[in-house]
Amino acid sequence: HYEAVGVVGAITPWNVPFYLNIAETVPALMAGNTVVLKPAQLTPWSGSEYGRIVAEETDIPAGVFNVVVSNANEVGAALSADPRVDMITFTGSTATGRAILAAGAPTVKKTLLELGGKSAHIVLDDADFGSALPMAAMMACVMSGQSCILPSRILLPRSRYDEGIEVLKNMMENFPVGDPWTPGNMQGPQISDTQRQKVLGLIRSGIDSGARLVTGGGIPENLPVGYYTQPTLLADVDPDSQVAQEEIFGPVLTVTPYDTDDEAIAIANNSIYGLSGEVSSADVDRAFAVATRMRTGNVTINGKSHFGIGSPFGGTKQSGLGYRNGEEGYKEYLEAKTIGMPD
Repeated sequence: HYEAVGVVGAITPWNVPFYLNIAETVPALMAGNTVVLKPAQLTPWSGSEYGRIVAEETDIPAGVFNVVVSNANEVGAALSADPRVDMITFTGSTATGRAILAAGAPTVKKTLLELGGKSAHIVLDDADFGSALPMAAMMACVMSGQSCILPSRILLPRSRYDEGIEVLKNMMENFPVGDPWTPGNMQGPQISDTQRQKVLGLIRSGIDSGARLVTGGGIPENLPVGYYTQPTLLADVDPDSQVAQEEIFGPVLTVTPYDTDDEAIAIANNSIYGLSGEVSSADVDRAFAVATRMRTGNVTINGKSHFGIGSPFGGTKQSGLGYRNGEEGYKEYLEAKTIGMPD
């Protein structure tokens, strides 16, 4: 027998806020729970507007779905620690996820976490570079790189390394950046100046550690207003360097060469994160074999997205606990009860 968990506190991030507000709350409501949504400080309107729509356009009873908008971190901390809250669902940084786990530990609170990512894209030596790499560059730039599942570490075979760098360079140098309301622009600004400064700082860190700046690396000269960052390509990146290990959340790709499939897999797995990944190859069976050895929760092969409402989505290692989507994701918001019945 399955029963609703009870009261679910949903703490959501500022990237793709409308989608994530819905993704964290609708399954909880479907399972029969009461929900308290705390949207991110930088994107409060999406949460409050969502609450208004639920209140005015649905028959959900008052008090079942609640939205608390605040610019204070204490609200999320209070939800995480409050014994009246039976479960916390959170999407955001690994550091904040650890804090939520710690706050909920005294009450052994059920916790669903989707945390950081530093995903690798293994481009095998038989891959179609003309297809795989332009798409990789585009994915790094749309949403200004502010995506947890972005395969931001590109691993290229040494035998075709220069060829791959050139394809990525051409795409990123010509990517349309600017006001997202202007037709044709595909990359807008970072969410804030704080986030842009973090991105620029990690780019500088990469260069200081020996990476080669191929293109980008700064602020577009024609966009002095707004938090814009140039699409940036760093080559010859040390897999152990900060820029290769830390989630950037900006339009930045790092490129590292490899000699064998085994080496590529080892580099891909050299991360505290395990949220996503990608493999490109002309041989699907070979790509699948590589994908099964990547220690990550989700892998795309040749651009075929792993993401779907019916497919479980979750991370390994420090990328999270539990699943969203699919039957597995729905059951996260339920408690199983075993009942012995007489004959």
